Amino acid sequence: METDGVVLSRVVADAARSLAFYRDGLGMDNARLMFGIACLELPGLTLFLAGPEDFARNTGLAAGAVAGRSDGVLSCAIRSTAEVDRLLTTARTAGGSASAPQVIDHASGRRQYIGTVTDPDGYVWQLVCNIEGPGEGA
Repeated sequence: METDGVVLSRVVADAARSLAFYRDGLGMDNARLMFGIACLELPGLTLFLAGPEDFARNTGLAAGAVAGRSDGVLSCAIRSTAEVDRLLTTARTAGGSASAPQVIDHASGRRQYIGTVTDPDGYVWQLVCNIEGPGEGA
């Protein structure tokens, strides 16, 4: 299969509220509202966030067929620990929640600085900064 990119569509309670969270809380400046659907363009991924009626209209599924949140975590590579910390703070002020960042040793051998953010609809994002690659450090 060859694709031009990946699109993820999720049902949210309020697309405008979600747009504000992602634009103002996580700094996704290119996020926009189109036909009642929040659209976020990320490297290699387009994310559409739609209220139940808009989701149903655009998928052909019944309005209650896809209910709210789903299990799973979206992860995003962040360039610095300072940027992770900044995003955790802005996510809280934009209506989401954020956990304290942690340093973990990933199965790949990398040491990572990870902050976890939950958006207003309960979707979870991990903000991941590699702080040490395999074989680096002591």
